[in-house]
Amino acid sequence: MFLNGIEQLLRRKIVLTAVIATFVFLGFYWWGVSAASSIEFSQGNDMADPVMGMLGPADAALAAIITAGPLAATLLTALIIVIGSTMLPEEIGQGRMPFWLSLPQSRLRVYFSTSLAPLVVSFTLSVILFAGIFLITRIYFPFSPRSIPVVLISMLIWLGAVWASVTFLSLIVKKVASMLITFFLAAVASMFGGINEMMQMFPGEAPDALVTVTRVIMFIFPADRGYRGVIYGLIPGDAVITENLAFFGVTANVPPAHLIYAVCWSLVLLGLGYWKFRNMDF
Repeated sequence: MFLNGIEQLLRRKIVLTAVIATFVFLGFYWWGVSAASSIEFSQGNDMADPVMGMLGPADAALAAIITAGPLAATLLTALIIVIGSTMLPEEIGQGRMPFWLSLPQSRLRVYFSTSLAPLVVSFTLSVILFAGIFLITRIYFPFSPRSIPVVLISMLIWLGAVWASVTFLSLIVKKVASMLITFFLAAVASMFGGINEMMQMFPGEAPDALVTVTRVIMFIFPADRGYRGVIYGLIPGDAVITENLAFFGVTANVPPAHLIYAVCWSLVLLGLGYWKFRNMDF
């Protein structure tokens, strides 16, 4: 069933469009970074501007990555929401689910085999996209990322939270409604995730109400924690300027507890989705 789900997704125009968009995006990114690489970065000898004199290739790489990151994240979030919201409902609506359930396999296996395909396809495309961003940037602006393992783990956690949400919602509301709700939650979480990063610059100075709202939203929809981990692990560890780019999540590490919570949150939603699926009549 899992391979059948992968095959179905690869035939869809939305996946083909996302693949084309990925390589077009990387093409434009390559062009932009190559053009930016013609700028000469002084190595501390610019006495007229001491700040610019400290900047180097790592800072250019940082700027390039945090510019491309949100755009890449938007593409991937849209993809997993669209395909994740249709997988189970289409199997049910088109009458194929009774056939799968008639085979000698449990409902749990049918549930995960069918719903897992969108996560695998989206994760594969995300690896290609962010690997492309990393390699292109490194060719023109040599740098050492903070942690590639953190990037991969956080990427899976980020996409997994979005996938768990839209999978669960697709079983309790209409397909379009599940997409809109997940898009809204992802957008709000991203906005307040940026606010949280900016508050790290001024600890203790943010209004208590804003701190509370930010923490509640991070608790309700923790997918943004995974995305921040991707950016944190990918950017250069030796860049000079980081504080002014707080909105993009480069001022502080994402605590492991936040990522662990996001995993547990996703598992709970998947469990609720299975509970709903198990009690459905086909």
